[in-house]
Amino acid sequence: MPRVGAKASDIDSCGLTFSELQELWLGPCNGGSVFDSPEQLHDAWERGRAVAMRLWGSSDGRRPMAWWCFEAPGLGLKWPGYHNQQSYLFEHNALSETEHEQLLAGWRRDFEDACLLEDAVARREHLDWADVPHSLRRRWTAARRRRSKLRKGEDVALIPQPGNPAG
Repeated sequence: MPRVGAKASDIDSCGLTFSELQELWLGPCNGGSVFDSPEQLHDAWERGRAVAMRLWGSSDGRRPMAWWCFEAPGLGLKWPGYHNQQSYLFEHNALSETEHEQLLAGWRRDFEDACLLEDAVARREHLDWADVPHSLRRRWTAARRRRSKLRKGEDVALIPQPGNPAG
């Protein structure tokens, strides 16, 4: 479905049907492609690209299937699967600044939520579910460990030690 706020004139402006736009977005349905040839599909992408990207490909770190088909190869990118698009595009610097910032904030929340889980398997599963990039996991985990060590070091320094003038 088009995002809320999409106007019929947006869709009409490209001259494609809803079914054609849907295929640009999600790929062919179970009944097969609505296009008769790869050339027709490519032509539809050229005509409907701006609409498809505005509706489904420029705000949540995901891209329409036609983008993966026609544009990603030119950027050296390969389809990572639906659930890994966001981290893949992040790791390959293929996100807009807005997408980058929004995803980073959400991933940070997901990381902090995962840290509340005691079970390491549950933490990893949560981070996998949230598609938190491995580079961020490593960086944030290392920072968390450093902070923890600093806090423990500070706590030890506050405990009076024998022979210490403070003790």
